[in-house]
Amino acid sequence: MDIRLIANPIATGVTPALIDRVARELGRAGEVEVRTTEHAGHAAELAAEPGADVLVAMGGDGTANELVNGAPPGSTVAVLPAGATSVFARQLGLPNRPLDAARLVTDAIRAGHTQSLGLGEANGRMFTFSAGMGLEAEAMRLVEEERELRADGRRPSDLRVVRAALQTLRSDGFTLPERMTVDAGGRSMRASYVAVANHHPYTYFGRIPVRTAPRAGFGTALDVAAARELRTRDLWRLPLYGLVWPRHARGGDPRIAYLHDVPELDVTADEPLALQLDGEYLGRVDRVELRYRPDRLRVVTPRPGASARGRGRARAGT
Repeated sequence: MDIRLIANPIATGVTPALIDRVARELGRAGEVEVRTTEHAGHAAELAAEPGADVLVAMGGDGTANELVNGAPPGSTVAVLPAGATSVFARQLGLPNRPLDAARLVTDAIRAGHTQSLGLGEANGRMFTFSAGMGLEAEAMRLVEEERELRADGRRPSDLRVVRAALQTLRSDGFTLPERMTVDAGGRSMRASYVAVANHHPYTYFGRIPVRTAPRAGFGTALDVAAARELRTRDLWRLPLYGLVWPRHARGGDPRIAYLHDVPELDVTADEPLALQLDGEYLGRVDRVELRYRPDRLRVVTPRPGASARGRGRARAGT
């Protein structure tokens, strides 16, 4: 078994010593080739190279996103959480500590325990768990601009993302005006903010799951939450539904539409808007074609009943 470990050396939780320890752990399952990324997009390039039976991404969700975009269809992949949040790894049932996750992944590789993985696609680029236009993507833009100024290149904290979202809202007078049109399943609607999910939870705020799309799952196509115009008095819906009570997912709010198991949709913006995939800002676009690609890859998942030391005490980004 040939295993290629693709590690992002500037991810929040990655150190040279940890890379060595993870490589030794994966060595229980086969021959390990360690490659470290050197620039944006490098993980995709490394994943596309032939010669590996299993491709393992070690870093944050951006590293995992690059890996699934570079991996040839039908490849077997695995992820080890070492980023600020590592949503995808947590959705797969992995603990937040990279070495603990590596133990479970190693055991699963040895046992041949994988499952089919469908992916979302936005304008030709795959995503593992989420895509969004509007508020959160604009917040990601501000965070990415700050990240580029940091000497270590590491991503700011979740609180900085919240502050960026508030900054975005302030610029619109604490309202969310309708700026795009969503077309899905023969239905057309105006929206101020669109969130598209491949699994639940949509993301995390620290340890708290964000319930934007609670009906989403790897066994179905995409789920969509589309907010219509939200005035200042309506903004309470976003934190309440996302963190406490996802009433919108049952069609209980006329201002936030929810679509389940959607194979394709198109979003057309009145003017270029920010787009994010898996928490990474990708620039401004005026149109996004979103598609679901079933059975795109095989993903290594923990065997039923498997556990790792320290799982209950794990913290994101460690």
